[in-house]
Amino acid sequence: MTDSKNAWKKQEKAVRATQLAFDLSSEVQKFIKKSAIDEELTPSDMIRRILGLEIKSKKTRQRLSFNLSDEEIALLAERFNIPDADKRLVKQKVADFLIEHVKETK
Repeated sequence: MTDSKNAWKKQEKAVRATQLAFDLSSEVQKFIKKSAIDEELTPSDMIRRILGLEIKSKKTRQRLSFNLSDEEIALLAERFNIPDADKRLVKQKVADFLIEHVKETK
């Protein structure tokens, strides 16, 4: 079978999967999320592990993300004394700042 046919079969199988959403206490959610981070898994994969189901994905590198308005980017650029048009540099400076913050907080 060709690669494109294999890919199509995988997509078709994924479409048939059923997504479950749970309304759990914040304590339970925090435990699952923290465990997932500690084991470099997604929360979904952590739930699969807890349930004794197969985990198909590889360990993930957890990312942090948040949204910034153009005004907030400009504010941060001014704070770091860099051009606000250079969003990549703003992103790098924010990452550097967060890394330093964690070092100082520990």
